[in-house]
Amino acid sequence: MMRRSPTRIELRLDDLQEYEVIRKDREMKKIAEKSTSNPPTWSGKTLPCEIQERIGYVPTQSTYIPPPSRSNI
Repeated sequence: MMRRSPTRIELRLDDLQEYEVIRKDREMKKIAEKSTSNPPTWSGKTLPCEIQERIGYVPTQSTYIPPPSRSNI
């Protein structure tokens, strides 16, 4: 398989100006979304029972009763 030489990418002034315009638009959108959004409702650690309920885990107590031990005869 033949390797080719690396391609040179030239950055023009128009490209930089376009990037700056797009970046400023994104920043303005982000600021607008922050000001209109509600504060996060995250309250710290999640309780294990909430996690189990969310994933559908229903813990049940083990009803295993060991068989009576046999004495060596």
